[in-house]
Amino acid sequence: MELATSTNLLFIRPDGRKASLEETLTRVSAAGFRVFDLNFYDWSLPGSPFLGEEWERWLDGVGETAARLGVRFGQCHAYFYNFLDQRLTEEQRQRHQQFQQRSLVCCQRLGAHTCVLHPETVAGRVDYYAPSMEANYHYFAPLLEQMKGMGLRLALENMCDYGIAPRRKFCAYPHELVELVERFGDSSIGICWDFEHGDIMEQDQAQCLRLMGKHLLATHVSDTYSKTDNTLMHVLPLTGTIRWQEVMPVLGEIGYTGDFAFEVHNYLNRLPDQVADTALRLAYEVGMYLLSLGETANEG
Repeated sequence: MELATSTNLLFIRPDGRKASLEETLTRVSAAGFRVFDLNFYDWSLPGSPFLGEEWERWLDGVGETAARLGVRFGQCHAYFYNFLDQRLTEEQRQRHQQFQQRSLVCCQRLGAHTCVLHPETVAGRVDYYAPSMEANYHYFAPLLEQMKGMGLRLALENMCDYGIAPRRKFCAYPHELVELVERFGDSSIGICWDFEHGDIMEQDQAQCLRLMGKHLLATHVSDTYSKTDNTLMHVLPLTGTIRWQEVMPVLGEIGYTGDFAFEVHNYLNRLPDQVADTALRLAYEVGMYLLSLGETANEG
């Protein structure tokens, strides 16, 4: 298991500026991080070079910066959209698919090993579970085969539906994810466990990790002060409500060897540039401390 961070650790600045990927890689690696999760949610916002005709030149620049700094990409968050949204026009659907395919090419060319995507829910059905299971299986089956041919694994993320209760999201519970990925019978598809989502859903995360076991391929690591306020979510671990001392040993227990990847974009987006580098070093130290909790427990 290796400490990593999403590129959104340093992205939105207090004055509204968006840090370039080159700046993010440079400043975040200077704090100690060597492994990055390229988050295509950020790089699909209006004005992003990923969306334009020069996207390959942009990608080459990112690769050159990573090589110069001696850092690499591990798990990445591919472009995602609600592929079960019946309101999408065919033109909109094709555009989303174009960007998703482009993000997979980016991940492959940057040397990533795993791409995270979201399962979706069939809306407007009392019996949402069975049709959602079928729809997700049929959507991801051909995508999985394509990704395997590209040397990429697929990790489906646990969802969170606390804020939309009593409505439900498919795969908000680990047993739903396990059932979905086991249906493929292929070790190239597994689960990305988002610890913050699990905490918001008030799930016993040690039990969740044991249930997922070998299917766990990726992680999203963050903490939260709130179950419903997005501005208080995705903050630095140890500053919210997750009991990390109980969680970390279980990752070693189940033999998890993937990235322990921060997804804490609300940690730095209010801090000015003058103190951001100090905050980045703190994030790295917190990450290394969390890893040590698992190592110490397993040695004992």
